Amino acid sequence: MSKFDMQKAIESIDKGLATIYTNEGYIRYLEFCSNFCNYSYNNILLIMMQCPSASYVAGYTTWRKMNRYVRKGETGIAILCPVIRKVECFKEPADKNMYHDEEAEKEVKKVISGFKIGYVFDLSQTDGDNSQLPVLVRGLAGNSEQEKAIYEALLKYVSSRYCVQEVTGISAKGSYNIETKAISVRADLEYRQKLKSLAHELSHAYDFELYPDMSISRNIRELRAESCAFILCMKLGIDTSDYSFGYLKSWLKDPKEISEIADSVQKISYKIISELAESSDFAFSHLMEE
Repeated sequence: MSKFDMQKAIESIDKGLATIYTNEGYIRYLEFCSNFCNYSYNNILLIMMQCPSASYVAGYTTWRKMNRYVRKGETGIAILCPVIRKVECFKEPADKNMYHDEEAEKEVKKVISGFKIGYVFDLSQTDGDNSQLPVLVRGLAGNSEQEKAIYEALLKYVSSRYCVQEVTGISAKGSYNIETKAISVRADLEYRQKLKSLAHELSHAYDFELYPDMSISRNIRELRAESCAFILCMKLGIDTSDYSFGYLKSWLKDPKEISEIADSVQKISYKIISELAESSDFAFSHLMEE
């Protein structure tokens, strides 16, 4: 296995950034992010630059647990792995208005002290049993019944967190009210479009929760929401590229905007998908499975 030092990793990330500053490059990044949203922004770029055809990666030990084996002679894909160390510190009191340092309890916390190079391998670099692969790696059909089932499952989840309405008599496909946190989706749309629109408005909701700064432009908000909607739909097995790519290009005024949103898109997408995976609905139970 060839060695990949930290300097080379930094250079590869910089090259990756330069690559996604174009419309086509950003779209490719989003496609990658749909498979690797549980990885950091920097690691997504590293995987994309080293193995553009990657579809699903895992460490050597993880592949063994899934009864798959890395083929002899395969080169690992370098990623950044946090170095964790334990530190002793004073425990935060329950009442933060009261401090008694001489009586304060101590606790041990784990903190990130730096990063080191680790290696993962793509599915294409392994052989073995397919039965233990996550369902979304094996693939899902995209027929209308499937789209309807996924939309209804997502609608059920979103409705448990927000006031969601299917409405008629409007031209917009969906909307999100910042003040009331209400989500609307046009009722007369086909299920694929309703699913994409619901994912878009849900992404707006998460975006405003994570990034409440009201000075952020609408342009950036729309790019984030559609990017996250595309990633979520891809993760659910529904390709919305025929709509999403045109929408993204219509809002992408300056390639520099990509660098402003790429990291936040990964964070928002990861939060949505991980919370969906933790929900009780069976339809999302495999979203974060590795």
